[in-house]
Amino acid sequence: MRKNSRTGKRLRLIPLIVGGYGAFLGFGLAVIGLAEMKEGIGIVRFLIGLGLAGFGLLGIWDGVRDLVRPDKKPEQAPASQFIFTDTSGNRSSLVTPEVLREEIGILAEGEELKRFDIQILPPLPAGEYGRLKQILCVYYGNIILAAFFEMPENRYQIYQKRLEPDVAAEWLKQLLDGSTDFSGWENMEEEARQESVEAFWHQLLNGQKGQMLYWHKLLVIFGESWHDEHRFFSARDVELAVEGIYEGKYTKAVLEWGTKAFDLFPGVQKDLMVICCTNNTEKGDPRFLMKEGTVAQVKFWLVNYLDHGFFEEMSGWTDITSRIEKANRKGTKKHGKVF
Repeated sequence: MRKNSRTGKRLRLIPLIVGGYGAFLGFGLAVIGLAEMKEGIGIVRFLIGLGLAGFGLLGIWDGVRDLVRPDKKPEQAPASQFIFTDTSGNRSSLVTPEVLREEIGILAEGEELKRFDIQILPPLPAGEYGRLKQILCVYYGNIILAAFFEMPENRYQIYQKRLEPDVAAEWLKQLLDGSTDFSGWENMEEEARQESVEAFWHQLLNGQKGQMLYWHKLLVIFGESWHDEHRFFSARDVELAVEGIYEGKYTKAVLEWGTKAFDLFPGVQKDLMVICCTNNTEKGDPRFLMKEGTVAQVKFWLVNYLDHGFFEEMSGWTDITSRIEKANRKGTKKHGKVF
């Protein structure tokens, strides 16, 4: 007979009944033995009664021990830490429901395509879905939430759901509270093989309409009198392009990723020069930023951008937008952009 099906505690009837009967007989025999203590048989009955009573009490304990023993405290999973990257690219471990609601408002009211994401450390177990590693949030008519799950054997799953801004804010609040519900989410790819969440997200946006059509990727490598375009490439291909420019094999390289573009040239003071175009959509007013760095530094900047969609920080970059616009008016063009 189970007391509680959730805890599994139960009453053992057979040991309890046998133990109770044995204890009753034992105590009765001991009392009789005390009354006949002057006779030799009384001592024997008293000792047998005590032994039988002891076994009876042991049986009673065996019958009720599951009910009276203290509950085991459930093992608590380590507390999750949330790393929040806001719509401006700033990272912080201090994330609150109020901050998320404010960021959702920025997405819904802004004219430019923006996004923010939440990284969970360590990844949060989510049952059959896997371990929740990251949540991405973008606005396109409605709020789109994309959840990135780790699976066994280095596999991944990505789910998405469209929500009204208020509903999305409430769902993210529940995430911070440690409660997640993925019922009704759409499985985007059973075994995603993308190198990162960002890579998948860019490919997902590539199939949308309007402004999202500009989310694409292209790597173009230039020689003295030739150029080679690559629409499918890895982070290692980008690193090899950087090394090739430094070693003199290539004259320049252009990396277009999402709405940004990066032109790589041999540097003047350091190994390489990077010119970043912050709006590659041919709409609005693009900005151009320039920075020189070593081969290792440029590799780190670009690979980090491919993985996360932003630079860790933009300090030290020089705004050369006015110079580019001036050259544009003079008609100096290189590969669709002006430098």
